[in-house]
Amino acid sequence: MNNILFNNLPLLVLNQIVSLLYMGTAFFYGAHFLKDIKLAKTYKQPLLSLTILTHVVYLGLLTSTEGYKINYSIVNLMTMVALTLSITYMFIEFTTKSDKTGFFVISFAAGAQLISSILTAQIPNIGITFSGLGIGVHLTAAIFGFSAIAIAGLYSFLYLLLFRQIQNNRFELLFQRLPNLEVLEQLIMHAVAFGFVFLSITLFAGVVEQKASGEAISLLEPRLISLGIIWLLYGTSIFIKPLIGWDIKHMAYLFIFLFVFITLLIVLMTFFSPTFHSLRF
Repeated sequence: MNNILFNNLPLLVLNQIVSLLYMGTAFFYGAHFLKDIKLAKTYKQPLLSLTILTHVVYLGLLTSTEGYKINYSIVNLMTMVALTLSITYMFIEFTTKSDKTGFFVISFAAGAQLISSILTAQIPNIGITFSGLGIGVHLTAAIFGFSAIAIAGLYSFLYLLLFRQIQNNRFELLFQRLPNLEVLEQLIMHAVAFGFVFLSITLFAGVVEQKASGEAISLLEPRLISLGIIWLLYGTSIFIKPLIGWDIKHMAYLFIFLFVFITLLIVLMTFFSPTFHSLRF
C-alpha cells in the first residue's frame, strides 16, 4: 500500500508524537480541572503551545513531501479540526484569562487527532485534491466553522450541567471549577457568532470556486443541504435572544444537537465517503 508515512520514517514518528502531545495536554488540563494539581496548572499552557507548534511543523513537513497534497479526506479534516480547535481555545484562554474549560475542548481535539493519526497510518493518500485560493479559503473556513460549532456545543453542555447543579443546590466540582453562567453564556454566543461568520465564508467561497472551476456540485446533496440548514440556524440564533427573549438555556439544546449532528455526519463520512462533496463534471 502506498502510504506516505510508511515511506517516511521521520513523518511517521512525528505523527505519533503529535497524538501523544495532544493526549498529554488533555491529561494536564484534566489533572488541573479535576484534582487542582499545581504542577499541571504550571505546565499545561506551555504544553499546549508546544503541541500546536509541533502540529504545525508536522503539517508543514507533510505537505512539503513530494507527491502529497491536502485533500477532502477525513484524515486531513480531522487533523485540521484538532489544530483549529486548539488554536481557537488558546486564543480564548489568553484573551479571557480563563483556563477552566480547556480540559473539555482539548480532549475533543485530542480525540480528533488520534483518529486522524490512526487512519493516516492505515490508508493511502486518496481523495480529490484541491488547488487555488478559493477552494483553500472554502476548506479552511469550513474547518474553523466546525471548530466553532464544537466549542459552542461543548460550552452549551457545560452550561446546562452547571445550571442543573445550581437549580438543585448542589455546589459540586463543576460549580467550583467552571466559570459562572454569565461568562459561559458569553463564551457560547461568541462561538456561535464565530461559527456563523466562517460558515458564511465557507458557502460564499464554495460558490465562487465552483463557478470559476466549472465543476458542478448538486444542490440536493445531503451534506450541502445540512450545511445550509446549520448556517441558517446559527445566523437566526444570533438574533433570537435580543428579538424574542429566548433564553440561553433553550438555545443550548439547539447548539448541542447541531454539534452532535455534524460530528456524526463526519464520523459517517469516515466510513462511507473519502471526500466531502460528490462532484459531477
